[in-house]
Amino acid sequence: MACCGYGGPPYNYNANVSCLDPGYRVCEDGGKFVSWDGVHYTDAANAVVAAKILAAEFSTPNVPFGYFCKT
Repeated sequence: MACCGYGGPPYNYNANVSCLDPGYRVCEDGGKFVSWDGVHYTDAANAVVAAKILAAEFSTPNVPFGYFCKT
């Protein structure tokens, strides 16, 4: 469900109503949501994705991310 949106559960998303239009609602805690507005990830979701990329858990071959930052 989108943190900022219109329509309520299950998605709180309406493509015709943005987070700046009358009637939209914003959740209390964006850190508990994956989607901010039905299109964009929240900071919490971006942090999870970035942590997985930086941990190199899903890379093949399994090379630590720091390997690419060596000078």
